[in-house]
Amino acid sequence: MLISATSALVLNWTSKEIWKSKNALDYFLSLDLSEGEELYKEFDALENFMLTQAVTNRKYFVRKYSIAFLEECRNKSVQGQVIIIAAGISPLSVELASFFPQTKVFDVDKYSMNEKKKYLNDICPNIQFMECDITQTALLGEKLAQYGWNPANPTLVVIEGIVYYLSESDLKAVLTFFASFKTRLVADFVLKPEFVHEKNRVFGIEVFRRIKEWVGLDFVNFYAPDYFMTLLKECGFGDAQRFKMDEIPFERTGKKEPFDLEESGWISLIKN
Repeated sequence: MLISATSALVLNWTSKEIWKSKNALDYFLSLDLSEGEELYKEFDALENFMLTQAVTNRKYFVRKYSIAFLEECRNKSVQGQVIIIAAGISPLSVELASFFPQTKVFDVDKYSMNEKKKYLNDICPNIQFMECDITQTALLGEKLAQYGWNPANPTLVVIEGIVYYLSESDLKAVLTFFASFKTRLVADFVLKPEFVHEKNRVFGIEVFRRIKEWVGLDFVNFYAPDYFMTLLKECGFGDAQRFKMDEIPFERTGKKEPFDLEESGWISLIKN
């Protein structure tokens, strides 16, 4: 399976401990991430440590609340569904589908979904792999229905690792579309540098500067926290909560470091 340098980089910054199902861990360990090695070497040891902690914390949070949503559905004897936007090669769908084999999980991305389906070889038949440009929300809704999504059933939408690469208008369109179906949400966004503690500010600036240059992106969108929460409310997610990066490490590792200061992480997490 062809894996882009940036996708490989993100998984190189993900600790394998995140994945608790055999299927997801086996899949994760089987991926050839060598495409990201050159970009990985662009960062020094401290940078790679900090970025590994940030990405792993992000994935820990997203996994935790996705599992919690599906457990809540199971306890209420209702059929939960999970839609993972810009899913890429992430093992998240495999993890959720393995623990909840009766749940429909939708991996949605513009590219690589057919290759990912072939690579997984029907390990989790409850995953639907769907190629679609998520910014075309009318088409997105049509294709989700074709693939078996029932908007009448409780749905969690995961929007991880993609908000920064969407224009604000496209982001609003995607959020408004899903909010209209009263879906739940797990997401992340990146803080504008001036809102990040000066001790760690440089890490967020540098990682996105280098990725932007490597991929040739025209922009990367950062947000002020209050502005982003207002944006969510305007799109229909008025009950969303923001979690700071300094709230996550202790639960995951038993230590607050390296995000032990107020707003010492450049990534914020969202759930509702």
